[in-house]
Amino acid sequence: MGGLADFRHIKFKGLGSAVVLQSVSLALIAHYEKLKIGGFVFQAASGEIVDKGRRVTLEETYDIMLGLKNVPRYNPRTGLPKRIPRPLIQGNFHAYKTVTEGRACYVLLQ
Repeated sequence: MGGLADFRHIKFKGLGSAVVLQSVSLALIAHYEKLKIGGFVFQAASGEIVDKGRRVTLEETYDIMLGLKNVPRYNPRTGLPKRIPRPLIQGNFHAYKTVTEGRACYVLLQ
């Protein structure tokens, strides 16, 4: 974990973070199926620049989509419960998270 370089956030116009994360997860699954990789390590961007204008931080989005966070969510306008998001990584993979030096580092292992 200590050897990861600084993360530089890249924006994709017209794509929400969930769409990008879903595309990345599909690429990870395809990579695994082709090469039988045992695990993946990556970082989530965080901070004011990345989270500006977001209702949910990018780190929290990663946590939810990787199945690390499963708390009830509510529509702030109506107070009604939202549906529970389905983790994108399924099957034999398990996600782990550690936060070091203000960075959220994730590991996916089979």
